[in-house]
Amino acid sequence: MADLNFCKASDADCAALAELARSAHTHPWNAGQYRDSMASGHDCWLLRAESGRIAACCVASRLFDEVEILDVAVAPEWRRKGVGEDLLRKIIAQLPEDTARVMLEVRASNRAARGLYHKLGFSEDGRRKNYYPKADGTREDALLMSLIL
Repeated sequence: MADLNFCKASDADCAALAELARSAHTHPWNAGQYRDSMASGHDCWLLRAESGRIAACCVASRLFDEVEILDVAVAPEWRRKGVGEDLLRKIIAQLPEDTARVMLEVRASNRAARGLYHKLGFSEDGRRKNYYPKADGTREDALLMSLIL
């Protein structure tokens, strides 16, 4: 993605990150949650268009030799163009050499994301029953996935 800049987010990006999250998730993070996440030491990686708009973001937390992906969002106009894959490949490529595993959870119904994670080499490790709230008031399972590095 030559026209997208890979960089870390700053506090100044939090309102735009919350807007992106609203376009991508049924229960999105707000600006304060992004700010608090970065303040607590989590990395928030971006792909930013030349216009300055955020095309995609990923929040990740490192603990010892493991990284957990906490949030991934791609702007609607950038979906199905390889942007999410490009962002995750860039993040994985720059992880410290001693990183043993990358973990995440994904809605069981999110076939596009699951397909991407499988393409990147993640495998399904388990399931959290009734983990995610749904818009209709019911809940759905989260699939636990990991990538051994």
